[in-house]
Amino acid sequence: MHLSPTAFNILWTGIQPAIEMIDKKKYIIILSLLVLTGCSEKNPTANVGDHVTITADKPEENQDLDFIWEWTSVPDNSQVDNSKIMKDETNATIEFIPDVAGLYSLEVSIFQYNDEISTQSFSYEVLANEIVEKEQEDKIKTETTVEVEDAVAELLVENNEPKWYESESAAAAVEEASQTTEVPVVKLEEPKAPPSPPSPPPATTAKPKKKKAKLIRGSSIPYDKERFTIQVASKKELADAKKVVATLIDAGFDAYIQKAVFKETNEIWYRVRVGSYDNRDTAVAVAESLSSTRLERAWVDFVRYEY
Repeated sequence: MHLSPTAFNILWTGIQPAIEMIDKKKYIIILSLLVLTGCSEKNPTANVGDHVTITADKPEENQDLDFIWEWTSVPDNSQVDNSKIMKDETNATIEFIPDVAGLYSLEVSIFQYNDEISTQSFSYEVLANEIVEKEQEDKIKTETTVEVEDAVAELLVENNEPKWYESESAAAAVEEASQTTEVPVVKLEEPKAPPSPPSPPPATTAKPKKKKAKLIRGSSIPYDKERFTIQVASKKELADAKKVVATLIDAGFDAYIQKAVFKETNEIWYRVRVGSYDNRDTAVAVAESLSSTRLERAWVDFVRYEY
């Protein structure tokens, strides 16, 4: 069948609206399927307190990249903000810890040579740990309740077997216990008082012993309490005393020998002494000077008189 151009135009004008209507329906159906497919994808989930890690997709040309992460949505009562985002050295991977349940959404802008080349979005549905724990707790309570009810039901089941308290032996025991029986009275002897301890012997008062007065050697030798001298040495032999005196005189000291008779011990000693001073401080100073040059220590005494 051959149609002329005029006839074909007339035919196309009549069927063109129908063809366009079919194409529009196909487009709407395809678009709806795409939307439904996209909506069917669920966001990844996490629990409150989990460490959530996100890594941005890097482009093939990944030189000189900068990553800027920002929150686009967090739950109303969450304290998470941009300062809580923990980043690695390159900023391509971040980590955050959700503090409450809800939807967490953030966006990363990728820059290269200061030009924004990509933007990526991420969302996480965070669940509260309390929900899972409550479900487990409710389950445990339910199981426990069922077990208790079953145990009570078993106890309430009627048992036709005779009870122990209904037996003849139990009745006889009850009757025997109800009869009055005399309880033997045990007399307790009063404890005897312990014998009194023997009285202690009378204390004897010890009389203090009289101490003998200690005799100070040389205290009986008379002296002049206004004059002071220096004793350098004391020798048993007169010859030894003379040697010491000669050494002191050679050194420029006014040395002399004094014979000391000790009546307390019946001894005679020859004292080597230096000078005669009316001021004790002067005598002490000279004695210290002599002590620094000799093995024997010099000391200050009163000027004594020989018998």
